Amino acid sequence: MAESPYAEPFDMEDPKPDDRLRPALEEIIGRLEREADDRVQKRLTVEKRWLDDLRQLHSQYDKDTVSSLKAAKKSQLFINETRPKTTTCESKLSDMLFPTDDRNWGIGPTPVPDMMRQADDAKQQAEALADKAEAAAADNDPASAELAAQGLQFAEETARLKAVMDDARKRSEAMADEIEDQLIESNYASQCRDVIHDACGLGTGVMKGPVGSSERSRRAWQMRQKEEGAADATNADVYDLSYVEETRPAFYKVDLWGWFPETDARTLEESSSFFERHLMMDKGLRDLAKQPGFDKDAIRRLLTEGKPRKALPSYVSDLRAITGESPAITDFRWQVWEYRGPLETSEMETLCNCLGRQDLLGTQEGIDPLEEINVVLWFVDGEVLKFGIHHLDSGEAIYSVYNLVKDDSSIWGYGIPYVMRDAQKALNGAWRMMMDNAGLSSGPQIEIDTDVIEPADGTWLFTARKIWLRKKGAPAGKKGITTYNIESHQAELESIIVLAKQFMDDVTNISVLASGEQGAHTTQTSGGMALLMNAVNVIFRGMTKNFDDDMTVPNIRRLYDWNMQFSKKEHIKGDFDVNARGTSVLLVREVQSQNLMILANLTQHPVLGLMLKAVPILRKLAQSMMIEADEIVLTDDELKRQAEQTKEQGEPLDPKVEAENIKRETTLLIAQYDRETQMMKLAEARNMNIDDLEAMLEGKRQDRASKERIFAGEVAVEARKDATGDTTGSGGYIS
Repeated sequence: MAESPYAEPFDMEDPKPDDRLRPALEEIIGRLEREADDRVQKRLTVEKRWLDDLRQLHSQYDKDTVSSLKAAKKSQLFINETRPKTTTCESKLSDMLFPTDDRNWGIGPTPVPDMMRQADDAKQQAEALADKAEAAAADNDPASAELAAQGLQFAEETARLKAVMDDARKRSEAMADEIEDQLIESNYASQCRDVIHDACGLGTGVMKGPVGSSERSRRAWQMRQKEEGAADATNADVYDLSYVEETRPAFYKVDLWGWFPETDARTLEESSSFFERHLMMDKGLRDLAKQPGFDKDAIRRLLTEGKPRKALPSYVSDLRAITGESPAITDFRWQVWEYRGPLETSEMETLCNCLGRQDLLGTQEGIDPLEEINVVLWFVDGEVLKFGIHHLDSGEAIYSVYNLVKDDSSIWGYGIPYVMRDAQKALNGAWRMMMDNAGLSSGPQIEIDTDVIEPADGTWLFTARKIWLRKKGAPAGKKGITTYNIESHQAELESIIVLAKQFMDDVTNISVLASGEQGAHTTQTSGGMALLMNAVNVIFRGMTKNFDDDMTVPNIRRLYDWNMQFSKKEHIKGDFDVNARGTSVLLVREVQSQNLMILANLTQHPVLGLMLKAVPILRKLAQSMMIEADEIVLTDDELKRQAEQTKEQGEPLDPKVEAENIKRETTLLIAQYDRETQMMKLAEARNMNIDDLEAMLEGKRQDRASKERIFAGEVAVEARKDATGDTTGSGGYIS
């Protein structure tokens, strides 16, 4: 069966409704529908802001602005600087958070640090007791045997703790491999990139999971058992293709327009319930009927009625208009609601009795009023499609919310278009004025006195070599045509455009450096570029940290809980802790690459080089450049074989000669670094860039060389005078 975002892993039996209790059921569904509609109405202000963000991204003005510009016959050009900024932010975050060669998360055993300290203490105790036992035995002290026994106990405790730690590490590594495999199968990185896309454009991105993908068939090649006595000429293993049924967890990007937490919630934790709206055609309902846990009879009744009760939400037509698509073919679509949250005790009992799910009430009489039970309830147009208990024992909501720029008063954040809205308006206003002014100043305004002249061809249009006739009786000397030139203000308006672009960089903190350009000041030194890239990454460090805290850690933690609860692989289970590595490892790769280059050069140092591990540094350097290290760096086995071959071929270079070469190269390297540092300090002190500083220094070098040549010539003249005895200054003569 095809994978679906609507399936649950367990405890989702097909409901068996009792028609006698249907009025009570419809009353509960009616209350939930009214609450969902109320949340939709209260979020219209936020959706209006999202529509403005999308118009800005698609280079469109709102309807009122377009009408006023058309009425005034003014320019309607839109110079879109919002899309490049948004795309740069999205690409930068996606590249840093989801590299192709590393994880942006980690998982490790929780008690290992404590056990490591206990193991070290036990080891020290064992060594101390062994020394005491040895000394006592040398003195024929009868206590030596007891001391030796105590030391043996501590040694056994040390071995036990180390065995536990090794087992915990192996289990955590197995859990990490299992989680990574599940994330790859659910296309997690792609879903997260879609979340980042929503967050950069609209300010908020929502992820859902883990939800159990439906029971599905996975292709697997399994080795066939050979029959005893069967002849096998090739003596090769035989594999057969089979299909294995399994349930796997998955993550999905949530449609932001159809997700409704509690209206007053400022954070995800403050919302105890969530509504998710799924817009479906008839085919979508038929697909739901194929999923386990959905009421096929209820879906059949809906399809028999033939038409949804509610029209499409208004935002659908607005989105199609913004993207330039034709209006929707139909104005109606099934609005299937998915509710996740608690229900009143009486409502829970009513639902369980109505749908024949008394098994969810437990073994006690009814439900304890002090206990809050989170349910999953799907409904549409008064029909219940699915009902069950929240599948995670932890009780944690399966949603994660990421805000690009957080709003302390709301769960909805702000994206790049909203942040730079005013600067974009200033840019567009200045550009429209420049175009209008250019159109007016491109030619003169013309005044024609019709009492003085008239066109020879009878038309008042201006054309080349046109003939105008002076009327009889027109006053002498009176002009028939007078021109007025409109002054051009291009320079002033251009300065406003430059300021608007500067404001965009300031309010978004995304400069041209973030998109790969160096701007007006070119940095030629590796140290200077590292400093610049580190400064650029400051703003992305905060965005990445927000993603780590609000998206990566909750998602991986819930997936870890899912495996602990449902996985049948006992060797992966244990007490583990989840951590995010977006800011600590992946964010500063540019700076890491520069620093690793310095360390790689220092491996040649005669003193410091002995303290560095050259091969690991080279592997990390390749990794920072997003290159597979094993493809270009020798493995440990290959290095060992190479060392053996070198030893067989002959003696190595004299260590003294090699050390002198290393020392000379290191001295030159340090001198180069010192020169770059001094150049940067001097450039900063004089408020100059490197090119100007190089030109100034080159000029001074030429002046010094010229003075040295003049001085050398004067010295030569004086020496010749002394040799010839000439005091006249003639310099003698040449014979």
